[in-house]
Amino acid sequence: MGKAESVDIILGILYAVAAVMFFVVSYVYFIKRFKRNKMLAVNDVTLTTSRYDIYESKTQFLIELSKPLEVTLTLLDENEKEVEVLLVKELEAQENVVDFDPTSYQDGIYYLSLKTKGTSILRKINIGKH
Repeated sequence: MGKAESVDIILGILYAVAAVMFFVVSYVYFIKRFKRNKMLAVNDVTLTTSRYDIYESKTQFLIELSKPLEVTLTLLDENEKEVEVLLVKELEAQENVVDFDPTSYQDGIYYLSLKTKGTSILRKINIGKH
């Protein structure tokens, strides 16, 4: 093997190592940024329902916000199709209570969808005796 071939092999190895390092650094940067944005979203909005999420009579949901946000709360059926928009409103940075009366809906599995800018929460609930 000649001197030129040895140099080419060494340069090839260095390029490969540099490429791998670039991908590793990019991946780590992406993961850190994603986790930080996810944590900000989790801290900004919280939707609290009852412990067992089974409803037969009037109840309330608690939406906690760390800053004022436009909130859309929608009831979806078991196929995640919209049944009714329960709330579309700019809410204050505080605990906000939303009244919910499930008596006008058929018994079954439903989902609550809460959306704000940058946050989407989907929570499964049961209406009726299950």
